[in-house]
Amino acid sequence: MASVTSGLVFNIQRYAIHDGSGVRTLVFMKGCPLGCRWCSNPEGQKSHPEIGFMAARCVGAEICRARCVEACPEKGITLSREGKPVIDRGSCAPCRECSEACYYGALELIGREMTVEEVLSEVEKDRPFYRRSGGGVTVGGGEPLMQAGFVARLLEACQERHLHTALETSGLGSRRHLEELLEHVDLVYFDIKHMDPVRHEELTGVPNQPILANIRAALSAAGGYEVIMRITTIPGFNDSEENISASARFAADLGCEKIELVPYHKLGVGKYPQYGMECRLGDVEAPSKERMERLRRLVEGFGLKEMTGVM
Repeated sequence: MASVTSGLVFNIQRYAIHDGSGVRTLVFMKGCPLGCRWCSNPEGQKSHPEIGFMAARCVGAEICRARCVEACPEKGITLSREGKPVIDRGSCAPCRECSEACYYGALELIGREMTVEEVLSEVEKDRPFYRRSGGGVTVGGGEPLMQAGFVARLLEACQERHLHTALETSGLGSRRHLEELLEHVDLVYFDIKHMDPVRHEELTGVPNQPILANIRAALSAAGGYEVIMRITTIPGFNDSEENISASARFAADLGCEKIELVPYHKLGVGKYPQYGMECRLGDVEAPSKERMERLRRLVEGFGLKEMTGVM
């Protein structure tokens, strides 16, 4: 795979304590081929920069004199009856003009082209914490496989600096690209959405057969990386004992020793309006502790270690 000099990143989160051992730096790649109804990072779905509108920060046109409307070269911003900007997503470049014009940070460009060196400069800020905690770098998204050339080079550069590397992926992508990334990881999380192919496509918009095939290949390759299968448990969607059992059986049959059951939370729901999107999950509450404990015991019944996490 040819090395790619830059990648589209929508966030770099420092001091993270999940998504791998110790204190970690999380690098979020923008763009994802799945459309999971419960996606907690909708800003990571599209493969291009976009303007996010944080309504709580907007003071309204009477105070700011609608600077964003005047700044937009495409004339793609109008005002609502409340004097708040309404973005025509179809005409938005995006060019950053409106975000730079907004004094209050209500408009923000999400997605930035970064070089490997630029990402590493952020990563290196956390190196003292890696040493003390056994942490490192985790690349997720979005879906890292969509920018495999860049991610492979980033992971390789991290390993050259003797940093622990982890990858979070749905597994949907080219087998060749996945193998390239796996050459440079110490740990890989495979996010299992649903084991039933029909239900999987209903919930994510894509079939699960290529995903499961890639996971089988990754585990059969006997690489030098650890594999953890992760399931975000959403009540009424994928938390049935039948589905969790099928997932655990799939992992056990492949020799995977660990599953992480992550309880669903609603923190991502409020993000959707910021990007002109609609959350299609509905009003779903987080699973109870009792329910999670029942599912944990179910997983352990297959001889697996369940590593309950929090997203």
